[in-house]
Amino acid sequence: MRKHRFERTDLCRALSLKLRALSLGLLLVVPIVGFSQKLHKFDNLVEVVYFFEVTIYCGLATDTVIKGYHRLENDFRQTHNLTSEEMDKQRGKGWNLAHAEWQNRGLGGFRAWCAGEGHEAAKALSSFAPPA
Repeated sequence: MRKHRFERTDLCRALSLKLRALSLGLLLVVPIVGFSQKLHKFDNLVEVVYFFEVTIYCGLATDTVIKGYHRLENDFRQTHNLTSEEMDKQRGKGWNLAHAEWQNRGLGGFRAWCAGEGHEAAKALSSFAPPA
């Protein structure tokens, strides 16, 4: 009879672990879906730099992405009358956020990060490239 109780406990534990894994998976997918919905909205230069750095880490920084980034950067500079010091501060924050995220990913997570957020960032930045 004891053996039966242990088997049941293992079954409950296995189900609990599966529910935890499913919950964690949902938590990781939601930010990617949220980013997709605000594809062309950049609230500040820190966000632009972060997404540009993601494309660099993922090897997705094409000429079109780079041109879009520079166009956005110039737009933020002119629209908000940012000084060189303010620009540097915001670039530093964006770079640090991207670098911290990259460090936290690990090899398997890095691939998923690039496949999701990296491709979305490249697509968003590319859309701001000036017409050829």
